Amino acid sequence: MTEPLRSGRREQAKLERRERIYEAALSLFRTQGYDATTVDEITRHAGVAKGTFFNYFPTKDAVLRYLGTREIGRLGSSLMGNGTGRGTAIGKLKRLMSALATNLEQDRPLVSLIFRKGVTAPDLLAGDAGGFSLQPIASLLIRQAQYNGEVNRDLDPDGLAAALDALYLQQLVRWCESSEPYPLSERLTGSVDLLVLGIGTTK
Repeated sequence: MTEPLRSGRREQAKLERRERIYEAALSLFRTQGYDATTVDEITRHAGVAKGTFFNYFPTKDAVLRYLGTREIGRLGSSLMGNGTGRGTAIGKLKRLMSALATNLEQDRPLVSLIFRKGVTAPDLLAGDAGGFSLQPIASLLIRQAQYNGEVNRDLDPDGLAAALDALYLQQLVRWCESSEPYPLSERLTGSVDLLVLGIGTTK
């Protein structure tokens, strides 16, 4: 077996262990609550040694914060994997927002917990949104939109992505804090419309 092949298999095994730990933790968080779940229980549920847990997540909080990173990464990869011919770049960005909202709905208590105890105002100012920032994928899609003539090419795509990220995080926080039904998908896709039809309009 060649070294690149062995290395690829090792990396795949690492990814699979990380996912197994994450899925075990998420299942326990959902059924018995975050505070009541211990690292020992997570590792038993995942079928790994306790030391293995800390190879992938430094703390239990890190598993919780991985929720946002994983969802955005998974949905973004799926969306970009559809090819450039499947709809407009702005359409893709809106579908990402809608799918993200749908997926987060089932874990609203956990997402709320992340923003309530895991993400502080200084974190947000430093660009740490607990794994929920979509600025990298938004910047890429906005660049595609500019190339396609959907968005004003004279504007800074990273600046537009940062503005969209701020609107998106604001909606997440409001959704977490709301005691009434909150149309998260509608608000998130509306943020794209607000940005594109406002400062991002093509000339």
